[in-house]
Amino acid sequence: MGTRAINLDLLSPAERALYDSLSDDGKDTFLGYGPNGTMITFDVPKFKQTQFEQVYDHGNAFIVLGLDRPHTPLSTRKATHSAAIDLVAGRMGFRARGRDAKNEEVDVSSDPILDAARVYISQRSNPDGNFRLAPGSVGNTTPASPRSTVVVKADTLRFVARENIKLVTRTDAYNSQGGELTNVSTRPFGIDLIACNDDRDMQPLVKGNNLKYCLSDIVASINELRGLFNNFVDESRNVTAALITHTHYSPFFGIPTSPSFDNLTPTALKTFISHVTDVTAQLPMHASKCAFIETNYLGATEVAEATEGGKSQFILSRYNSTN
Repeated sequence: MGTRAINLDLLSPAERALYDSLSDDGKDTFLGYGPNGTMITFDVPKFKQTQFEQVYDHGNAFIVLGLDRPHTPLSTRKATHSAAIDLVAGRMGFRARGRDAKNEEVDVSSDPILDAARVYISQRSNPDGNFRLAPGSVGNTTPASPRSTVVVKADTLRFVARENIKLVTRTDAYNSQGGELTNVSTRPFGIDLIACNDDRDMQPLVKGNNLKYCLSDIVASINELRGLFNNFVDESRNVTAALITHTHYSPFFGIPTSPSFDNLTPTALKTFISHVTDVTAQLPMHASKCAFIETNYLGATEVAEATEGGKSQFILSRYNSTN
């Protein structure tokens, strides 16, 4: 959703009256775009700094060095091992303004929800609670169970690598709080991919190679079943052929009788033909379909990969892996 480039509604009544009284060049200068202009400040609120913090700011861009403080000064973690670095561009986001309707300065604290873009680095914090994140399946931080953290939040994030990106967990024997990281439970060491902050239908990722082997075994089993079915049809065809030509012996001198053309023979002939046209003739097509699945979806190689519309049909990614 787009926004106005210059939102004059952010001006206090006094500032708006002054702005409206200026010439076009004066308005450009007031907004910071004229030859003698300075940075726009009417959209910059005043940050509530605490005694524990060193603040570097220019316009609505801030670097705050201090203790873990996700919100107001009252949220400051007064504890050892709680250093934090807060980098913010755009405090209060689109709501930011320097003065209110009474022409008084607007004082603000950090706001993980409203601030436009942030990189938050803390030695001990509760990022899941502070940023209202769904618990997921790998674990959740709490005020009583903080962790060191690096949180990156903005409208859009781009992680760009000229070669590769690794998301790696459980690299050390202890976490930053001194907790031992063991294999008693592997649950806390996974990676959750949660879209829309909704974890109601979280499911495990599939291991691609294992899935490929499983599907290959299923296709092989289907091929074996087709062979067994073909054997059954062959034997059934032999029985049907015998029924078509079978005779009984007459009580008169044991002379063989002719086959029954009233019921058995026509039905047996129809079954015999159906075995040939509806079953035997269709089995090669079924075999081709199984071969297609194996070749296109399961049998791709580095140099030969089946495509449709220029897109690969191989079920394994050439680039991405998981454990």
